[in-house]
Amino acid sequence: MKLYSYFRSSAAYRVRIALNIKGLEYDYLSVNLLQTEQKSADYRALNPQGLVPAVALPGGDVIAQSGAILEWLEETHPTPALLPAEPLERARV
Repeated sequence: MKLYSYFRSSAAYRVRIALNIKGLEYDYLSVNLLQTEQKSADYRALNPQGLVPAVALPGGDVIAQSGAILEWLEETHPTPALLPAEPLERARV
């Protein structure tokens, strides 16, 4: 799995936290937002939204948007869970 990310992006930071909590290995590929690398033709071919983070899966699929990535991680790697089972505790997290 490849994570296209930028260290100053809070959305990308959440995905890195989730990947580490779940103990998943990934290749970190920096997309420098200050140098507008997210607007490059190569990156836009991968992620037409031109945002970080994006996750490229081994089969070639790409998931963009941190919320979608976190949901995919939780559904495909449920243990350890990112959120508690109880709704109020989930809201607090």
